[in-house]
Amino acid sequence: MIETFTQILNEKTKKMGIRTAAMMSDLLNISEDAAYRRIRNPQAFRADEMIKLARELDIDLNQFSDINETYSRVKLKELNFENYTYNHFYKELESLVERCKFLPHSQISYGAKEIPFFYYQWFPALSSFKNFIWNREFLKDPSLSNKPFEKPTSLESPFIRLAEKYTQVVSHEIWGYETIYSTLYQIKHYKECGMFDSDNSYRKVLGEYDQLIDLIFKQAEEGRKLNPYIPNYKGSRIKMYFTPMITADNSMIFHTIKDKNAVICSQMSGVVISDTPHWVLSTENWLNTCKENGTLLSKTGNHIRIKLQQEYQLKKQMLGM
Repeated sequence: MIETFTQILNEKTKKMGIRTAAMMSDLLNISEDAAYRRIRNPQAFRADEMIKLARELDIDLNQFSDINETYSRVKLKELNFENYTYNHFYKELESLVERCKFLPHSQISYGAKEIPFFYYQWFPALSSFKNFIWNREFLKDPSLSNKPFEKPTSLESPFIRLAEKYTQVVSHEIWGYETIYSTLYQIKHYKECGMFDSDNSYRKVLGEYDQLIDLIFKQAEEGRKLNPYIPNYKGSRIKMYFTPMITADNSMIFHTIKDKNAVICSQMSGVVISDTPHWVLSTENWLNTCKENGTLLSKTGNHIRIKLQQEYQLKKQMLGM
């Protein structure tokens, strides 16, 4: 697959009259030397880099799925409001978490461009708001194009079981500044654009986001996953890392005693789900690189946790929230 992918990559850039390495350097934010290394050794491509290149040059990754058995178990699913929505995505995540839950010594590694999907499910208004954004902005659901966000009447998120099951699996999470602030900026933007149906809806979503941030940092401090509705609940162990590196997508590895599954989520390209070597190893290597260049917040990083909490409050003040 990879050799064929690079061949198509070279053919397309040649027709455009540009050097492949120069295009890759600009698009992937890497040096031209690094781009040449990937061209000479295609196994060095990260999964998210392949997705980004395929999207930019209109290369269908599905066409490679039957070339050899190493890559035959790749699913590339394009998010849309008709055939593959976030409801379908959440159900797939739940099945993978369920498998980890019942196989001993399993672990989930999560490179978080934004706060992991699982945590939103604890908070019904916040979960509904995120789904509204995904369906309106990324899936382009026409029924939402001129509709403001309305706070749900339900007291429970539809996928709260996903959050509950996630507490029962050991995890490593890699966070950056964008992870913490991306949803805060979304709330601010929707408020300024008049996209909340009422001030009460806005306050409810912002209040639940504050609760979520508090939950996250408390988990990091204790090194255990928590349930915000059950006092003294102690779930599985969690290691939380803070990295200065930029994560292009939300990337996950579901690691059991039997196998590993990679899930790479791009809001523009869709979702890649695979247990094949390239997708798993390239994703895993990138997550390990982020951890090695980051700081462990759980247990040992008290001063960093406090600094990040203070910066979150300062960011809210700066945004007038």
